[in-house]
Amino acid sequence: MDAPLIAAQVQALWDVPHAVWFTLMGVGGGIFLVPRLMDLELRLGLWLGLPVVDLISFVVIGVGGVILIRHLGRPFRFPRAVLKPGTSWISRGAIADFIFVGVAGLLILPGFTWRGARPLAWLPWDPAGADLAGKLGEVVALLCAAVVIYYAGQVLADATGIPYWHSLAVPIQFVLSSLASSTAVTMVLETLNGVPIGAGQDAFLAGVLALLLVAIVWHLRAETTAPGKAESLAALLRGRFRRAFLGGVVGAGTVLPLCLALLALAVPRARDAVGVLALLGTLPAGYALRLLTLRVGIYPPLHATIGVPRR
Repeated sequence: MDAPLIAAQVQALWDVPHAVWFTLMGVGGGIFLVPRLMDLELRLGLWLGLPVVDLISFVVIGVGGVILIRHLGRPFRFPRAVLKPGTSWISRGAIADFIFVGVAGLLILPGFTWRGARPLAWLPWDPAGADLAGKLGEVVALLCAAVVIYYAGQVLADATGIPYWHSLAVPIQFVLSSLASSTAVTMVLETLNGVPIGAGQDAFLAGVLALLLVAIVWHLRAETTAPGKAESLAALLRGRFRRAFLGGVVGAGTVLPLCLALLALAVPRARDAVGVLALLGTLPAGYALRLLTLRVGIYPPLHATIGVPRR
């Protein structure tokens, strides 16, 4: 007969610090990407002539990078992690982090203003990407931001030993969650700077949240009886994480903001409030999504075939 040799085990290596790291990287990259694609970065406030939204992105990703280095345990391990882009998504993501901060930081420098002067205006590119050099820098920064948003989820999807993680649905959920929170941040900054929130942003937010809901359901319904995955689903849907997942991530963090975004499409005067409420819902839910994904990372039971002697 088939009996479990080793019972299903929950992984114990990845937890709160990693969920924070994943969240910061995703939202930080999205805060740069979304306003740039919507051509809003210069309208969301300037500090010393530099776009506030870009500076927020750099700080968020910088904090995430510090957490990554601490995760590696000892500083001298960091170069070894970075030098494995052929096999490691952590390495690819770290490289993308560095390129993003470097290129995007250089991109906005010509706009730096000090006491009414622009001492770096001589740099041969436009910080808004209006010329060839500026556009090239902006494209490189946007591509790296996209990698930063994506790689954390792919780090988990590469873990073949944990069935719940080993799915394209994981990076898709993380990307969509990051875009939703980043769009909400953009909407709040628009409100703070007196910039009208357009219907296109509400439609984008609603579309991203609808896709996130589809991705969550897809993940929950795929391979439900697979060893390891079945135990993960039991913990999420019927066990200790049921309320946090169904009520928090799905309900308050996805369905409710989706309904609010649709409401804002029909009632334009509600858009400022919807932006704030969407941020209050999607950002905590995005963190909870990542943390719960980590905590239901379960290794499948190891079975052995035991022969029963005949009488």
